[in-house]
Amino acid sequence: MSVRIGVDVGGTFTKAVACAAETGEVLARSIVPTSHQAPAGVADGAIQALGEVAEDVAARELGPIQLVAHSTTQAVNALLEGDTSVVGVLGIGRRPDVKRARRRTAVGQVRLAPGRKLVTRHSFIDASGGLERAQIVAAIQELVDEGAEVLCISEAFGVEDARSEWLALEVAEDLGVPACAGHELTGLYGLEMRTVTGALNASILPTALRTARMVEEAVARDIPGVPLLVMRGDGGAVGIQAMKRHPLLTAFSGPAASVAGALHHVEVHGGVVVEVGGTSSNISTIKGGRPILSYIRVLDHVTCVRSVDVRVVGVAGGSLLRIARRMGRPRLIDVGPRSAHIAGLPYACFSTRAELTGATPALIAPRPGDPAEYLVLETRAGRRVAITLTCAANALGEVTAGSYAEGNADAAMCALEIVANWLGTDVRSLAGGALKAAATKIGGAVKEAAAEQSLVEPQVIGLGGGAGALMSALGHVTGLPWSIPREAEVISSVGDALSLVRVEVERTLPRATAEAVAAVHSAAEEAALGAGAAPHTIQLESEAVPERGALRVVAYGSASLEAGDGAIPLNGGRKDASARSALGEAAREVATNPFYSVYVDGTGGDRAFAVIDRVGAVVAEGSGTVLTGVGAEVAAAIEERVPALVRHFGPIAVAPALRIIRGARVIDLTLISDPDAAVEAALAECSLAHEEPVVALLSRA
Repeated sequence: MSVRIGVDVGGTFTKAVACAAETGEVLARSIVPTSHQAPAGVADGAIQALGEVAEDVAARELGPIQLVAHSTTQAVNALLEGDTSVVGVLGIGRRPDVKRARRRTAVGQVRLAPGRKLVTRHSFIDASGGLERAQIVAAIQELVDEGAEVLCISEAFGVEDARSEWLALEVAEDLGVPACAGHELTGLYGLEMRTVTGALNASILPTALRTARMVEEAVARDIPGVPLLVMRGDGGAVGIQAMKRHPLLTAFSGPAASVAGALHHVEVHGGVVVEVGGTSSNISTIKGGRPILSYIRVLDHVTCVRSVDVRVVGVAGGSLLRIARRMGRPRLIDVGPRSAHIAGLPYACFSTRAELTGATPALIAPRPGDPAEYLVLETRAGRRVAITLTCAANALGEVTAGSYAEGNADAAMCALEIVANWLGTDVRSLAGGALKAAATKIGGAVKEAAAEQSLVEPQVIGLGGGAGALMSALGHVTGLPWSIPREAEVISSVGDALSLVRVEVERTLPRATAEAVAAVHSAAEEAALGAGAAPHTIQLESEAVPERGALRVVAYGSASLEAGDGAIPLNGGRKDASARSALGEAAREVATNPFYSVYVDGTGGDRAFAVIDRVGAVVAEGSGTVLTGVGAEVAAAIEERVPALVRHFGPIAVAPALRIIRGARVIDLTLISDPDAAVEAALAECSLAHEEPVVALLSRA
């Protein structure tokens, strides 16, 4: 049996698990407090948890370790807390765009969070007459002299020709200054957005580099020869080098890992994932069996980096109750956003009645500047104990049996009785009011997320250590069905361990041709190989993004390992259920290969169709003509059918939207609007599988 290890660095706890590669079963685990204050930062807790699990695997001879993958909240936390370096932005431009390029690369101060700003310095090179190394050295030195600690290189139209950005990166490396360039993070046009994205990424490079190196050294020391991957915010794993150069890609990797873990344990086509931690709860959406992604936004700034679409709510299992005087007497006014973890206090429900008997209520300010409204108990021994939402749930007997939140109900009742007497109320009203307040906040985000994706009666999946305390109350407030899957408290680490390599390449194509489309597919495949995917496991899925004039290509694959290909067996039993969910009960399969199946909703001409992958996720949906057969047959059918679907707008002819499914490729040719060019591209794809099954999906533009 082979083993995979996943490590998730959460805001409150760092969790590591060892999973059986073949089944996903959790074989060993370690949960330690996240080491925010340690000299090594969060890497300290990650190394400790990893070491404990690796030692357990070795002691019990569970099998060879295939890989280690980890996720982290470090990127997001660094931005929210303003733990950033001063960024020197080196802009590059050429005539006739010099003035605009200079202005759009001078991004000034970037607001990160209330009271937090990213400081940038700016220098610009007019490269109209060419770019010399000496110019770059002088510009970088100028930025360093002005206080820049890291660099962002951003050139107008650098996504078309990145040679100048690469030269600047080489010079920065020679000078010993950490740097990144805009073209490394995105292929989209939009110089200012690309510059802001690069600056945000550069600002957290030193912290990410330090953490990556320490974890890398620990893995090399304790489990030599084992690959180390890091989870991206879009739910895919890549080599640790990605974190060293592009830490912004790991933003929201924790929630992404949780959703990935949930999809391994729960059959869900459309639902909302609620990950309840100690301090905050993350709400993400699943549609068509895949997580919804969005571009990361930092306050007013939209970046070019995509991640799981996450809503963060400042209440969770460890949230403290807030008390203030209203009409002359103390009353419960709110819960959170501060938690027992932030206050550094133990939960009352993990204490004993004997310890709490005789304790007195007190109100504290957990952090400087906080109102002194957060409720704690001071025991007779002079110890402070927190009363949390988990305590409230334990007191009312609403904790899911066997969950991580299950504590000492008797101690929780004792604590709530003391406070209820002080407030002049009863335990049920106090505890129930606190849980309802928290569930209402989370429920609002759940309903908002579901409505955005047009999900009716979505399944709500509770994850994280605090799920057992809050999901019952959330169900009462929302009226939605909910469940807590097995291993919910360590599900993010399971998602890490079982993750696939996933990379996404998105490029603006102002002139979409067959060659340009093919080049983006090739770039995605090369990126997947560079991220550690085994060549024979790579799948490519492309999607036109018409509003940006862009093509997005996603490459999936299993990690390339010395012992076998490392592929996790994928469950094909969900395909029919997903197809029925997408198309209705009349859905029937009309074509399949080892990677994808195509379903339609009936017979006849134009009809709704859905492309389903082998784990039951919906890759594409639409309505139109479905052509099936071997490559040669489909090619002939395309030549026959396309002319009738061409739209004419005056002298302009527009080809139908056209997608080809061939083996492990789903190729979107929609951006090629010229009918002759679109047909030529489709025929080229079909010719690559002359005697192999091919599907063409044609939709009227």
